[in-house]
Amino acid sequence: MSNYKVIDLTHRLLPGEEQYTVEIKQRGKLRESPTGDIMHDVYMWSHSGTHVEVSLHFYANGKDTSDFPADTFVGPAIRMDFRHKEKNEAITLEEIRQWDVRERDIVILWEGRDHLYRTKESHSRPYLTYEAGEWLIFEKKIKLLGTDSSGFEVRGVDTHPNHHLFFKEGIDVPVVECLCNLDQIPNDRFFFVGMPIPVKGLDASPIRAIALEFDPKVG
Repeated sequence: MSNYKVIDLTHRLLPGEEQYTVEIKQRGKLRESPTGDIMHDVYMWSHSGTHVEVSLHFYANGKDTSDFPADTFVGPAIRMDFRHKEKNEAITLEEIRQWDVRERDIVILWEGRDHLYRTKESHSRPYLTYEAGEWLIFEKKIKLLGTDSSGFEVRGVDTHPNHHLFFKEGIDVPVVECLCNLDQIPNDRFFFVGMPIPVKGLDASPIRAIALEFDPKVG
């Protein structure tokens, strides 16, 4: 792996400043010397920061973060550039099909919204149409969808069609939200890693997402 460049795609969590609560508190006595081991109590929402959502998030009988094999969250990925899309504008099937999506790909929607993270406009984003989602799932059999915005759902309706589509039993395609630094990846195809914590009964999990990019100048 010495000839691969690691690109961090993860927002740094700031306790006390996140939209979805993140708190840490040192256990026991405060450290009184330059050295000595400490531990913290950690309280955070499952959707804090850069995170992955799984089917238990929407379905009572859905899979939790521990039910998925690790390779669900690792593999070849394609970054699709939709930075030109306006707030509440659709990303259509026709537009998605213009990209070289391969079977079992991880699909990353680059919407240029990471700068809105931790602001009042954090949910101002385009959306993926239901038809585009169907094509990705049933035609290309993607194993993971990601975005640098706060969500992927069809806007203006309260029936959550994309949640039904991606998280339905037998489909169970997880979704990564709030990625960042997608502009630092030099090529549209790369290798993605974004592992959740495997906790029984957990609907979503913060992750450390990275892109691995082959660099012939290293190693």
